[in-house]
Amino acid sequence: MKTKTIQFVPAILAVVAIGFRYFSQWCIGEGQLCFRTLLDRIYLYIINPVFYFAIFLLPISAVLIFVPREIFKSWLKLAVWAIPLAIIFITLTPDSNPGAYIDPFPFYRDDAARLAGGVFAAASFILIAWKYFSSSRNKRA
Repeated sequence: MKTKTIQFVPAILAVVAIGFRYFSQWCIGEGQLCFRTLLDRIYLYIINPVFYFAIFLLPISAVLIFVPREIFKSWLKLAVWAIPLAIIFITLTPDSNPGAYIDPFPFYRDDAARLAGGVFAAASFILIAWKYFSSSRNKRA
């Protein structure tokens, strides 16, 4: 049971990130409690990109709950180097238009988070499927 509990951690993190974005959006817009606070300042720079990345992480984490432990460990090896690379890519992307109405290639931090999340989700699903089918083929032989 303890081994399956660890596989719930990505799902919990994704749900918390998604829920925190909705809470902060309510707090800034409707609740006036967080207006002009730290939460208001980091909303566009940190909270929105984390939300968009978590949207792509949620389906992967739902699949990871039901896979065997060996497949989860191999996914964890992918996540250990892919998530820091995604974070670096997202933080190096500008968060708004630095020019004066001249935007030849509109690609901002939210778009980078969506792209990094999509690439990470695709790589994760390919790895999980490959490990699952290769392990089932080895069991039959």
